[in-house]
Amino acid sequence: MKQRRELRRTTAISLVVTVFLIGLYFSKSIHIQIDFLFLVATAIFLIIFRKSIFLFMALAIIFGLSVGLWRGNITKDAISGYQTNFNKEVTAVGNVVDDPVYDNKGRLGFRIDSITLEGQAIAGQIRVKSYVSSIRRGDKIVAVGKLTEGFANYQASMHYANVAVVEHSSSLVEKARRKFFTAVYNVLPEPHASLGLGFLVGLRSALPSELDEQLRIVGLTHIVVASGFNLTILVRIARRLLARYSKYQAFAGSIILIFGFLMITGASPAIIRAAVVTILSLLAWFYGRRFQPVLVILLGAAVTAGYNPLFIWFDVGWWLSFLAFAGVLIIAPIVTKKLYRDKSPQMIVQVAVETISAQLVATPLILALFGKISMVALLANIMVVPIIPFAMLATFVAGMLGLLIPISLAAWIALPARIILGYIVTVTRFFALPSWAQRDLNIGWLSMIIIYGIIVVMVAIAYRRTHMSFEKIPSVVE
Repeated sequence: MKQRRELRRTTAISLVVTVFLIGLYFSKSIHIQIDFLFLVATAIFLIIFRKSIFLFMALAIIFGLSVGLWRGNITKDAISGYQTNFNKEVTAVGNVVDDPVYDNKGRLGFRIDSITLEGQAIAGQIRVKSYVSSIRRGDKIVAVGKLTEGFANYQASMHYANVAVVEHSSSLVEKARRKFFTAVYNVLPEPHASLGLGFLVGLRSALPSELDEQLRIVGLTHIVVASGFNLTILVRIARRLLARYSKYQAFAGSIILIFGFLMITGASPAIIRAAVVTILSLLAWFYGRRFQPVLVILLGAAVTAGYNPLFIWFDVGWWLSFLAFAGVLIIAPIVTKKLYRDKSPQMIVQVAVETISAQLVATPLILALFGKISMVALLANIMVVPIIPFAMLATFVAGMLGLLIPISLAAWIALPARIILGYIVTVTRFFALPSWAQRDLNIGWLSMIIIYGIIVVMVAIAYRRTHMSFEKIPSVVE
């Protein structure tokens, strides 16, 4: 009797990665001791029995779940020290990982990592708020205060800490970053300067609170955080410019740009996801191959969540980033194929399709968590998103001019940036003005699961009916 055929390589990898993510997620609440030698033995058996489809699938499920549980347990042990210190006066030493920002009570808020808590090294992050000034990203600080439970992507909080700087950052990147920011603020008025820096490096913390709220109402917050959108634009431009010289230079230059962007913006869950997916796409482009969209999404999720399981356990931004990405990479091409067959739609239509697709997949989770929906997000995105590359370029040019020539002259030459950013501010304020721009709509977790089930079924049916081939879809860097 002939042996059954093997699973496709992409299917096998997708299966292992999926069950790994499942195991990693449930390791938050399940503690099963996994021996490392067991993982090695299972991996060896996977290789030996790869031609037996049913045995391979069974071993793949066991292996993926085991690796996920094993990795999750390591992280749980690494952050267990927080529990014993909650509601106690503690001393924490760590490095500031984001740009500090004042809240409505006049406190300066920031997060620290590389933490030593009561003399013991501990993983994760602490959110610190204090009536202190002169704190910068990269500084090493000591904070003394009452430790309370954290939220989302930080594991603990100090709301009224006494903070002292142990060592100011000496990073050349940080110094260059601050000089560039100062130049942008010198040549552009507010809120244009903060908005432009939000486009370039995700500096959302500097946005005026009123504009930040308006961006949230109209569904444009994603354009002013360090995300795949910002990074994709920069990499596409760099790859196309350098590809004129050689494919290798385009690849190497794009990789350098990605790591430079990470140093400037910080390693947030969204930007790590964007960096991983972009690197995978660059590798596929360099070697003349393509990744299936589902595999790209799964690999990006596995790498980022495997690097830091706290992302998949607590970080809403991580989940929304991948859901929106799935909408753009999977649903948008199917809708485009259905509407235009083999023709290419106009850019504004493509933006509309991708925006609707991303929102379709992200909205159920948003409604389950926050109970609010923007009624104007589609129109606002269509009017703003296509000109973001020009806004980024204009802001960069304005900042560089502010560094190189007298401010009075640079301010005049930076006029294009003022016009483009002023347009975006005007559109945002216009759409945020109506009382109905954002509505309350609460759904439960069961309803959310049902909605996602319906979406999956509809996408599967549309995929079969359109005879879609994801092999012909351009990657995120093309």
